[in-house]
Amino acid sequence: MKMTLVVDTEDIKGIEAAHKMISTMCRQYDARTSGHYAEKRFGKIAFIKALRSYMKQQQDAVENEDAEFKDMRNLRGAKQFADKIWDGWNP
Repeated sequence: MKMTLVVDTEDIKGIEAAHKMISTMCRQYDARTSGHYAEKRFGKIAFIKALRSYMKQQQDAVENEDAEFKDMRNLRGAKQFADKIWDGWNP
């Protein structure tokens, strides 16, 4: 399939629609695009629940002496939690 896209730079809604169309085509047809790192969307309440869950996880780790308080600033714990969310865990 071949397509020519003409964009009117003065039509903002048209530019947004063209961007949405190209993004959709890239997700569906571009083999270089990995589905694993696709855009994730969730609402504000889900985000707040995820933050609360992360804080609870960190607090529990300190209370159980699995981690020290100073380690809560560590990037590793935040990355592991973010990976859980990215891999489909729902708060």
